[in-house]
Amino acid sequence: MFTSEQVKQAFGNAQARASAKAKEFEAEARKVLEALGDRAQAELKVLISQAKGGTREQIVQVGAEIEKLGRKLQELARSAQPAKEAANGEAATSGVQPPVN
Repeated sequence: MFTSEQVKQAFGNAQARASAKAKEFEAEARKVLEALGDRAQAELKVLISQAKGGTREQIVQVGAEIEKLGRKLQELARSAQPAKEAANGEAATSGVQPPVN
């Protein structure tokens, strides 16, 4: 059988590994969201520059594209929220608290 010290050590090791994985996941998620934000901003600038010299029909088309971009960003934000909540839920059950932003 295992001694209580061995169980504590194994639990501590498991907590440390889970915490490290959670931090890696959070860092990667932040990188992805930052890259998507930069990409969306660049795309928005292109759309606005196209609208400046366009006809009314082209401006309407650019407006539609901006709306699509907005919907995509909202979907990404919604999909990021459950992932963040799941990560926080795992951290809370393991006894490791998430970082305070």
